[in-house]
Amino acid sequence: MKSETALALASPLSPRRQSCYSNASAASDAARRRLLSVKGDPFLLADWERALFMHFVLAPEVLRPYVPEPFELELHEGRACVSVVALTMRRFRACRRAALAWLLRPVAQQRFLNVRTYVRWRDEPGALFLWGWLSKPFRVGLPGAMFGLPYAFASLDYDHQLESGLLRGVARVEACSHRFAYRAAIDRKTAFQPCPAGSLAEFAMERYTGFFCRGGPRRVFRAWHPPWLQAAIDLEFEEDSLLRARFPWFKEARLAASNFAPGFERVWLGRAHRLERAARAVRPRRSVLSAFYEMP
Repeated sequence: MKSETALALASPLSPRRQSCYSNASAASDAARRRLLSVKGDPFLLADWERALFMHFVLAPEVLRPYVPEPFELELHEGRACVSVVALTMRRFRACRRAALAWLLRPVAQQRFLNVRTYVRWRDEPGALFLWGWLSKPFRVGLPGAMFGLPYAFASLDYDHQLESGLLRGVARVEACSHRFAYRAAIDRKTAFQPCPAGSLAEFAMERYTGFFCRGGPRRVFRAWHPPWLQAAIDLEFEEDSLLRARFPWFKEARLAASNFAPGFERVWLGRAHRLERAARAVRPRRSVLSAFYEMP
């Protein structure tokens, strides 16, 4: 993992790529300010490893009924986008002493497969989590239960090894015949770059706010990490019945792009807040430098 991250960060950027990186950096910087503006956030650090993004497009009128108020569905070139994201999370640790996040330290890793679309709340863009599947570390809901995300347990088998030049993944739910399985080829010498400006990848990946609702209040949580470095890949599905069974409208979706990213070793994660409380929880703004020195 470290070698892949170092490779991505060390890859030379052309002037055009530098411009793309500047745009992404602005979004990342704004996300950091939002996260640090709420007292008590961030509360958790985690590693996000070898993330695979699968972006689907469909007509806005198909998806809009599933986007609750007060969120506004955002479109890319007139189309709604739904992403299926497969990643592995490791090394959960608390940002502060005596924090509940310390309960996650025994979890060595947890795989996460989530389905999201893209919305805006007030002036804040984000990803609306529609559903997700988590691997079982101890037969308890960690860390999804701490955020309250809508999810279920599943058997998630990822083989995202850049060294082999082949990416594979299979998701199965117990007592269910439905599966989600994919495979993709990737050049082992791939140089990871910022998302091209205006691309579907940039639209979907450069999001640092998560929204969700699970049978009740709308909630928001925020994250921060450097801008994504990624590579476009060609992906094939072996089966998608798990998604079609969960989302009947998924049959209307068309795969438009796929991206692989090495990930990050130190992602800042905030707590989940009710929307109305999040708007009131902002503390006085301070310099980014002073906020940085408060981080562990």
